Amino acid sequence: MKRAGPVVTLLAVAALGGGLLLTNFTHGVDSSPTSTAATVAPTSAGAPGVPATTGAPNPGSTAAVFPAQADYVTTVATSSRPLTLSVTVTGTKAVAYVCDGAAVESWLRGTAIDGRMLLTGNNSQIDATPEGENLRGTLALGDRRHDFTAPPVEPPAGLYTARTEGSRDSWIVGPDGSVTGVRRQSDGTTTPAPQLAVDARKVQGDDEF
Repeated sequence: MKRAGPVVTLLAVAALGGGLLLTNFTHGVDSSPTSTAATVAPTSAGAPGVPATTGAPNPGSTAAVFPAQADYVTTVATSSRPLTLSVTVTGTKAVAYVCDGAAVESWLRGTAIDGRMLLTGNNSQIDATPEGENLRGTLALGDRRHDFTAPPVEPPAGLYTARTEGSRDSWIVGPDGSVTGVRRQSDGTTTPAPQLAVDARKVQGDDEF
């Protein structure tokens, strides 16, 4: 993962044709947001899927509720390399994207209702709740579970995407202007995402891809 300057600078550089490439990576995983679930690289051979979540959002719960609109970004520590996670809430819907700037990426979608967020992707899941201004929960990838606490961020930080000639680029912009992303080629392979595109679209929690 490489870090860049503020996103405003990144956009200016994009207009001039400058380039930003992240670390090369060796494995690809399917993360196309055109489907309701994405694929992540298995963390171990023959690993079982994400454990089923017990319980459901309680309509009568008095737990803290989510803002009507919010973006969260954080780094999730793992035993291999850090993952960057972005979560966007719009109303009662939410979308998340996680990647390592290399081979692993996943799109997750679901709901944020009555103080509980449940998002799922292919072999991935997020179960989280608001804690003060932060989002606190667990990210499951395969049979590995990672706890995280994500603070809220203000634009231009957040999740962005763009399509270019059959490929999809996905970027997470951090509050410090850092950028982490992956390009998904039309054949399913992945490469480091290029610099943040000038026409990149900020993803909303209720987007339909």
